[in-house]
Amino acid sequence: MPQSVTTRPRLSREEARERILEATGELVRDRSFAELTVGEIMDRAGLERTIFYRHFENVGALVLSAGRQAILDLYEAQAAIADTNKSFDPETIREAMVLAATVFHRDGPLLRTVFEASAANQLHMVNEEALRGRFDGLVAEMLHDLERQRGKRFADVGETARALNRLNENYLLDAFGRGPRVSIDTAVETLTQIWVAVTSY
Repeated sequence: MPQSVTTRPRLSREEARERILEATGELVRDRSFAELTVGEIMDRAGLERTIFYRHFENVGALVLSAGRQAILDLYEAQAAIADTNKSFDPETIREAMVLAATVFHRDGPLLRTVFEASAANQLHMVNEEALRGRFDGLVAEMLHDLERQRGKRFADVGETARALNRLNENYLLDAFGRGPRVSIDTAVETLTQIWVAVTSY
């Protein structure tokens, strides 16, 4: 009498992709981009290694796909920060910092991995400098508007914008890039105090 063979139900293409993305989201919490391997990702996903290449060209493409929404959310948060040019009171700045801190609190490890992959020239679909340039442009516009309203303050508006953005990015990556090191409230208050000090006359 032939033995019955138990086979796992076949996953749809979308289900397999979601498993791979979920496995990546788990692994980046304690691994750098350089430590990610297709084998480990697929083991975590419970799928055969060959399935990976039906969905992604390489680990860099996977990280970009996994981080795409986080990058979009980060841009929206940066746009909200730049939009504080309508009101420079501490509460308005704080609200903008809440958005940025919330994105990093939720997706910090993934964003850290995206930045690491970009630094390693493994992301071919995103120009990190162009993305940062957009953020810098938003804040520079805010600072120019501030000077038009209240007079000259900054030695170099473009460099001030760049410095503020790198401050936010590096501080929030340090705070949340490998899991929360501080609370969202602490991060928000820290950044708010700095931005208020810089933009106050």
